[in-house]
Amino acid sequence: MSETISLRLPRETLKKLGELANREGKDRSALIRELLEHGVKEKDVEHAVELYRRGMITGWKAAQLAGTSLWNFYKILGEKGVLIQYSQHELEDDLKGLTGE
Repeated sequence: MSETISLRLPRETLKKLGELANREGKDRSALIRELLEHGVKEKDVEHAVELYRRGMITGWKAAQLAGTSLWNFYKILGEKGVLIQYSQHELEDDLKGLTGE
């Protein structure tokens, strides 16, 4: 279900949004939705990386929180310079996740 919201933006931002929408062949509303969805997804990834970095969740749980595969999450960690810490406990959790237990 979607909901309509109001948003006040500076004229310069609106101008840039219009230019970008034209360049991509999209209407401004569709472009704004796409940008917001991308931003929310990125925040989920950042949150998952931070929890993992602090040792609060396993790689498997962080990948689920980030909405991505375990392999892709480890790739994200590498890009962000976060060391992958893989313990016996995490291996057990990962195997359970893979087998659906």
